[in-house]
Amino acid sequence: WVRNDVVSSNPESIEASTTAKVATTNATTTNHPPRRQNENSFRAANGATRCLARRMAARGDDDDDDDDHDDDDDDDGNRNNKFDHEGSDTTQPLSFSEYSNDGNNDGEGDTIIYTDKELIAMRAVRHSLVEEHSIPSDRVNATFLAIATINCKLQVEETVAKIKKLLEIMSQLGCPDGIAEGELWKAEAAYELHPYPMVGKDGRGCSTTWIRGGGKVKKEDERAHVHACIMQYLSVHSDPNTLRNGVSFIIDLSARNDDPKLKKQPKVGNEKLIQSFYQAIPQRPQIIMIAGCSLPTRAIVNVSIRLASVFIKQKILQRIHFVTVEDAVKYLGEGSAPGYTGRGKMEGGLERYGKWVEERLGGLPKPDL
Repeated sequence: WVRNDVVSSNPESIEASTTAKVATTNATTTNHPPRRQNENSFRAANGATRCLARRMAARGDDDDDDDDHDDDDDDDGNRNNKFDHEGSDTTQPLSFSEYSNDGNNDGEGDTIIYTDKELIAMRAVRHSLVEEHSIPSDRVNATFLAIATINCKLQVEETVAKIKKLLEIMSQLGCPDGIAEGELWKAEAAYELHPYPMVGKDGRGCSTTWIRGGGKVKKEDERAHVHACIMQYLSVHSDPNTLRNGVSFIIDLSARNDDPKLKKQPKVGNEKLIQSFYQAIPQRPQIIMIAGCSLPTRAIVNVSIRLASVFIKQKILQRIHFVTVEDAVKYLGEGSAPGYTGRGKMEGGLERYGKWVEERLGGLPKPDL
């Protein structure tokens, strides 16, 4: 009974999207943790998949709340319609074949130059955190604050709320110092970059976050995992195109089907807290692909998405697609897809990806706040 009207599962729809024009990315990115309805249904789902659904809902919900400031990202012109559970086909594939510059890309270079408007918003965020919420400035790295503010579409109150929530969760995960000023690269945390394979850019020239899902985070690895996620987040947003136009987000669950050990992992006890941490990071993926998902797992994800759809607009649901790993490779192109897939050309393991992250972090400009 898997519902194709909840999310797209047709590989041809992904391929066909390469002939349509991409909507310019003035996507709204005010973030709120998703509200949950019918918690019993979530408990009945597989733990890892349940967390995945929450994560997708949180990332999708980033674009939902300040549409008064953004008319370009809502193709149907109706911002208040809830998802039609029974009849509507919510799948409208995005296209990256014709990248349309929104005029805020700093030319064609890879160096981020913050605009006056962006700097004003960043300074307002800093002032609010320090003066209104008594959060020391050294707990929020200026560069992270800049990336978060732009991902939140310069919405000051929402950026402040998101960062404040993030710091609270980080304190519970062994990071009471927050995202401190100083060196962004944390060599001691690099081993927790292992879920991220080497991957290239999408058809728009924007960075891709590709995750090999299925693992859990040990208690003793919580601090390193948090730092690794922050480093990866900053690194993929380290060019002006991706920063202002959003990433492609691909989650490969095929390992759960192939490795019985992943299915039988015991609960650590921090699963909800880890997912809350993911949800608190401001992002706005322009497409979310769930690759290699078995039919039983897909059914559970569909139920979870349907529950969350009460709070997520149709345009966000349109960005979620069930695909095979082969389809995800085809979407990115073999030159950008990870080598472990068998068809991708991007080779390199943890060591190479860590060096890439370190290099990208070194190129991020620090704003004058």
